[in-house]
Amino acid sequence: MKEGLDRFLGGAADRLMRVARDLALAALVAAAAVVLMLVFMQAQAHAEEVTKLPPDAAVTEALQRSPAWRAALQRQQAERARGAAVVANPNDWTPSASWAQRQARADAGAASPAGGDVRTREWSVGLSRGLRLPAKAEAAFAAGQGQQARADAQLAMAWHELTRSWLEDAVGVLQASRQAQLLAAQLRLWEQQHQAAARRHALGDAARQELVLLDAARAQAQSQWLQAQQRWQAAQGVWRSRYPGLPLPQAGMPSEAMPLMADLPASAPVAAETGEPAEAAWLESHPQGRLARLEADAAEAQARLAEAERQPDPTVGVQLGRERSGAERILGVNVSWPLGSAARTLQSQAQWADAQAARAQELEVRRELQRSLALWRAEWRSGQQVWQAAEQAQAQTRQAALAVRKGYELGEGSLSEVLLLQRQWLDQQQAASNAELEALRARWRWELETGARWAWAPEIAR
Repeated sequence: MKEGLDRFLGGAADRLMRVARDLALAALVAAAAVVLMLVFMQAQAHAEEVTKLPPDAAVTEALQRSPAWRAALQRQQAERARGAAVVANPNDWTPSASWAQRQARADAGAASPAGGDVRTREWSVGLSRGLRLPAKAEAAFAAGQGQQARADAQLAMAWHELTRSWLEDAVGVLQASRQAQLLAAQLRLWEQQHQAAARRHALGDAARQELVLLDAARAQAQSQWLQAQQRWQAAQGVWRSRYPGLPLPQAGMPSEAMPLMADLPASAPVAAETGEPAEAAWLESHPQGRLARLEADAAEAQARLAEAERQPDPTVGVQLGRERSGAERILGVNVSWPLGSAARTLQSQAQWADAQAARAQELEVRRELQRSLALWRAEWRSGQQVWQAAEQAQAQTRQAALAVRKGYELGEGSLSEVLLLQRQWLDQQQAASNAELEALRARWRWELETGARWAWAPEIAR
């Protein structure tokens, strides 16, 4: 009887221990599910944050404070002054003055009131200047106007290049920030998994080797996060040194809001039937195309002026003087007209060659802009498609990772499978994040190149 009672009590105790262990395991699974749900909800909350750049007005103000922009303004003023100098007559006023004393020896035997040599004083003053011929003055006016227009186009191109550089810096900051956020979230997830595995090991339901594997994964995630933090801090320092006072771009976690072609601002030159930039108008208005055209126009105007300069300017002057101590008075006009040398002809030929080269360069720039326009359009569209595909792959990989982990916690599968799927999910998260930022970069570049955002009219700097 006693032995039977002992066996009964022992079996009951074993059953109670198994029930307690199963309840503890179920509690761990439930806790893990809650943790994963919280992580997922947190990711969803981050997804609602908008990845955006600082306001356009703040960007414009920050760029106008930059030393590079101030240098561009000074270069524009210098070029405009050179253009005005071309229009003005380059010939200087030339005053002249002379004074002399003349001594005339009297002839032998001739009576001299002074009893010897005759001395007289003479002086003269004059003023002369080279005069431009009408054809040359007209050519100089056109050349000066062309040079000033080119200076304005160079300023607009300088702004465009400055904005391009700023946009690349902004995307770099977003990438560094996003990478740090993703790796921080991944590190938290590895910490939670390690804590769950440690509790299972304490209950005798997990081997020591599993903790070792999770320790290695957590250490790797921490190292990657520290490196990302250093890159993020370095990116912030570069940003604040280049654009003091400008807020940092906001990098939320990967968002599901996809920019579409229909979101192209109406201010961009578009064709009514396609909604895309009309190439002819776009090429004329783009700072790079406009600069190439005005450079070619200015070079041709300079060539016409050099051709007119083959004939030197005539010089006209007036002269007033007295001779023989005032006994004779002189009032005269003098004209001189130099003859052109072979050097002037060669200079004209060189200017026309430069003009033809500038016109050919304009054609090359237009072709390159047409190729770039097609490339930017393709990158925008393909960027959205790649983003969507990466998001779908990330969602599917996450579901697979969660399913494998749940099975492992229920006693199915191995930890190596869990770690493999977990790393694949984290890698796919980074791929989706990079795809989103590349899609946004393509969109912002499209808006910049079409003049929809960050455009600036150089006329206000005159």
